[in-house]
Amino acid sequence: MKGRLGIVGLLVSCLATGTIIAHEGEEDSGQPATQLDPESTAVVATLEAFANAFQAGDVDAIRALMGADDGFSHFEGTFTDWTWDSYAGHLAEELPLFAETSYRITNVRPQHGGDMAFATYDWAMDVVVVSDEFEGGRHPVSMNGIATAVFVKSGEYWKIRHMHTARAKALPAEH
Repeated sequence: MKGRLGIVGLLVSCLATGTIIAHEGEEDSGQPATQLDPESTAVVATLEAFANAFQAGDVDAIRALMGADDGFSHFEGTFTDWTWDSYAGHLAEELPLFAETSYRITNVRPQHGGDMAFATYDWAMDVVVVSDEFEGGRHPVSMNGIATAVFVKSGEYWKIRHMHTARAKALPAEH
């Protein structure tokens, strides 16, 4: 319960101050980007390392970035992983099917206070799903969306404790 209250307190205090930090040189709604402090830079670096590990299909590298032993959870659309083991199983089934993976994180907005942080960001993924279920055994997929990651400080490193991703709505087909 104490951890949940800490997350809520961090979110409320960051929203109340109105401080939103754009990622290195990006703009938010026409406002100039703010220089990131060292803790925010470290949070962004953790997300960038996650994107690189996901793109490489490296579950061990992903695990090293997670608060895997401390109540990790992941929400992907309507699918939920309440533990690291569940998420690792999810990745172990999915990642081997991906070829030509491109996973990008942009527009990162980190906030931190004490030993907790969160960041919102945009993501985009392009993969070719390799499976006999598709004609020719290959199916290209492109998707994008938004996400939130919650971090805890572990020693000198920020670890991802919770991730919540959502796909963007598909654009209507032009007639």
